[in-house]
Amino acid sequence: MVEAGSTLNGSLLREKLIDEWIVYLAPCILGDQGRGLFHLPGIERMADRFELTLKEVRQVGKDVRMRFRKDLN
Repeated sequence: MVEAGSTLNGSLLREKLIDEWIVYLAPCILGDQGRGLFHLPGIERMADRFELTLKEVRQVGKDVRMRFRKDLN
């Protein structure tokens, strides 16, 4: 289990080292200067995207917890 920011998340995704992400979403607005979940330079077209599958959603206090899986084959 790793708690990571956008740079480490992007690197782990590119290197195919993580098969599941647990994301907590807080009910607040940060505007367009908030940091994303993944820093992925070079992703410019839809064909370059990584697809995740949403496996679970539940509310935890005021937050929403989402569990995603990535097929790394």
